[in-house]
Formats: sequence, structure tokens, C-alpha cells
Amino acid sequence: MTPLGQPGNEQPRLFRLPSDQALINRMGFNNVGAGQMADNLTKAGRQPVPVAVNIGKNKTTPNEQAADDYRKCIRALYPLGDLFVVNISSPNTPDLRNLQHGNDLKLLLDAVTDEMERQAHAAGGAKPVLVKIAPDLSEAELEATAATIAMSGVSGIIATNTTIGRDGLTHPHRTQTGGLSGRPLTKRSTEVVRRLYALTEGRLPIIGCGGIFTAQDAYDKIRAGASLVEVYTALIYEGPDLLGRLNAGLSALLRRDGFRHVAEAVGADHR
Repeated sequence: MTPLGQPGNEQPRLFRLPSDQALINRMGFNNVGAGQMADNLTKAGRQPVPVAVNIGKNKTTPNEQAADDYRKCIRALYPLGDLFVVNISSPNTPDLRNLQHGNDLKLLLDAVTDEMERQAHAAGGAKPVLVKIAPDLSEAELEATAATIAMSGVSGIIATNTTIGRDGLTHPHRTQTGGLSGRPLTKRSTEVVRRLYALTEGRLPIIGCGGIFTAQDAYDKIRAGASLVEVYTALIYEGPDLLGRLNAGLSALLRRDGFRHVAEAVGADHR
């Protein structure tokens, strides 16, 4: 969500790369706006699963005013979301990724946590807020970003968003502009999860995201430090039956290694 509705980038803006088991998208945060989404969620009523609200700034909002956009989204949607995701890593909004660094990140997260606390006080209950980061951070940038996030008071991290890298792709669509997701992101996103877990000493929950096609892919992220995992692109190529296969495969892998529950396997590679 962004405060104001926006149409996103011109079509076509989503491309399949079947030979690479990947997608490239440059959607550009197309959405109806926080106010309309609040109306939609109100009409939909309570859901049987948690509702995560992914918030960002409008394309036309300069980074200097980005914090105001995130505050507006939180104010409009706080009563209706179960958790909030601060998206500062989409490659499809100009300059958004610059908010992942240095003082810009600190100021943004200060504003976000302040607004979350204000709304929690008004609404009578605190809710989690997570930060979604890019896979393209250098080691030095990742260390600095992890330190800032750890000190900010947010609830956790999502690692990772899509990548702007194109290494090893074979499909003709590899030249398209946008964020790349799917199989080419599997290894890098797991590496980022592993580093984040080490850098934060396992104190912040991590949601692992990027290139999960098999139970082993999910298990690798869990052992690297992910408490939860997200699946997107694999659903395009594998279909909804993928979820059953992932659960069954994870159960088998956990039993094989003597774990009774996923929580016992989180960060196992670090022990």
C-alpha cells in the first residue's frame, strides 16, 4: 500500500522466464491507496489468517518526505492489519532502495516505530512491524543495515525482496527492467538470511523469501535462520499443490534430523 492510489508502471510489466524458473516484474506499487484498502478490509471482515500490510511511499514522494507516507499508511490501516511490513527494497520505485542505508534508514524506522506505538496506544494493542530488505546489499551495507534495524525496535526482517542482478539467465526476457524473483534468487536470499541471523545473534525473527521451490529450499532457509518462509514465484510454475508438498517434505526433513518442530531447526546451521 501507498497513501495515495497509483496505477503503477506501464504494461507490459510482468515477464515469465520459464527456462530460468524466474519472473521479472516492474509493477511499480500499483494499488488503490491506503484509504480505499481500509474500506476493502473493513468490508471483508475478520480473516481466518493473519493480514500482513506491506507499506511504502508513493512514487512522487521524495525520500526526504518518505516517513510521512509510511506514517499515513499505518494510521489508515493499523486497526485492520495484524502485522506491518516496511518495504524499502522494491527496485521499481525510484530511489526507494536508498532508504536502506545510513541515517535515512534510522530516521525512517524511528518514524515508523513512533507511529506504531502511537496507534498501539490509541487502539489498545501492539502489533509487529518488519523491514523488508533487498538481496543486492554489499557485505558492508548488510552489516550497517542489520545494526540499524536491530537498534530500531522493529519486530523482525524479511529477507529478501527481488534482485536487480541477472547472472546466469538464459531466457530472452532477461534484458527486461525490473526485479527478478524465483530460482536464480534461491542461493543469495539464503546467504542473506544466514548473515542476518549471525549479525543479529538470532535475536530478531527473520522471514526467508526468495526462490523456494522445494522443501529442501525452505529447510535451508530455516536452518540458516528463518523462522518463517514466503513462497511466490514457485506458485506460478508449480501450482497450489506446491504447498502440500513443501509441508510434507519439511516434516520428513525435520524427522530425519531429529527435530520435533520447525522452531527447533531455526538457525541450526549456526550451532
